[in-house]
Amino acid sequence: MGLKIIELNKFAIEVNGIMGYDAERNAQIINEKIIRKELRKILEKEDNFIIEGHWGEIVPKEFVDIVIVIRTNPLILRERLKEKGYKEEKIKENIQAELLDYCLIKAIEAFGEDKVFEVDNTNKEINVIVEEIIKIIKERKGNKPGEIDWIGTLGEKVKELL
Repeated sequence: MGLKIIELNKFAIEVNGIMGYDAERNAQIINEKIIRKELRKILEKEDNFIIEGHWGEIVPKEFVDIVIVIRTNPLILRERLKEKGYKEEKIKENIQAELLDYCLIKAIEAFGEDKVFEVDNTNKEINVIVEEIIKIIKERKGNKPGEIDWIGTLGEKVKELL
């Protein structure tokens, strides 16, 4: 599609937007003000970017055309995070966020429901996921917020995740 990609985690490092490290949560502490300022500089000069990251809500709203929240069935997410060597507490934090639509809600709050779409990547090949994302970008159609409901889908299995 000829779009440039900004990976927020890498970008934060490049612009000295990391303030520290939270060892308890196994996460970097970012300086949103610096990152937002540096993003604005780039986005004012050029357009047509894909910005990737868990904290996309810090992107200045006026530069956001569409938001795609990638979702994963929490049962599968748990296994993926275990394979990556995440600590149990961090796994639970991520699973709870996915169950409660945390990233989806943050995206809606920041950019409005009309700009937000969901893609379920559970048990899909990467090329299928990419095709789905490209279709959403081109057609502005796809799963709208709320169409993916892990608590409803998983029912009693939710208890074993918590």
